[in-house]
Amino acid sequence: MINKPIPVTKPLCWEAILALPITPKSEPLVDTSCLLDQQIYTQSDYFKQGIAHALPTCYVREGLLARLRRAASFLPDGVHLLILDGWRPVMLQQALIDQVGLDIKARFAHESPAKQQEILAQFVAKPSTDPLCPSPHLTGGSVDLTLCNSKGEWLDMGSGFDEPVEASWTAALEEQPESIAQHNRRLLYWAMIEAGFSNLSTEWWHYDYGNQLWAYYTEQEQALYSVAQP
Repeated sequence: MINKPIPVTKPLCWEAILALPITPKSEPLVDTSCLLDQQIYTQSDYFKQGIAHALPTCYVREGLLARLRRAASFLPDGVHLLILDGWRPVMLQQALIDQVGLDIKARFAHESPAKQQEILAQFVAKPSTDPLCPSPHLTGGSVDLTLCNSKGEWLDMGSGFDEPVEASWTAALEEQPESIAQHNRRLLYWAMIEAGFSNLSTEWWHYDYGNQLWAYYTEQEQALYSVAQP
């Protein structure tokens, strides 16, 4: 199960995603730094980078955390989930758009401004606290994560976290020769899918449960999570 190819999923259509209805579920955010099990590690990567408005710890919905524990149970000995980001304040979401936007302008200077904005939209959602169409991370139903070893060292995933390049698309390595990075992506993907998550097809590190992205990719009639409050 864990080493079969990652399928190419349907492309992003934010108009369709944000049109999905939400029946809000009352469920608290929980602090992942309180995790006691050794299968899940956590660090706030944006805080570590010094990005404005980043929180020193990662928060996710209680139901999402339960599914992370299930995903971790599918991993082999010595391989762990490493949570990098979860719920975001709206000001952090804007700070990330600004930062990634600058990165894209530098990497894709040969492209038109319209094309650069199209690339940006594939990697960072516009900040929105509208309860009918909130940004995914503002719901607490999104989590960014990778795999690490027992020393907390990140495993090779073929591209960097938040790296806005085609190699970051989840299935990007499937048409390439077998590699450690390909195996690691498959390991993370199938563990998370088996635990009930959906994956954002443009980001190997981004998984959802309960929000509109999850409802879109898993073909649910409605989402469960709207804007979360700390």
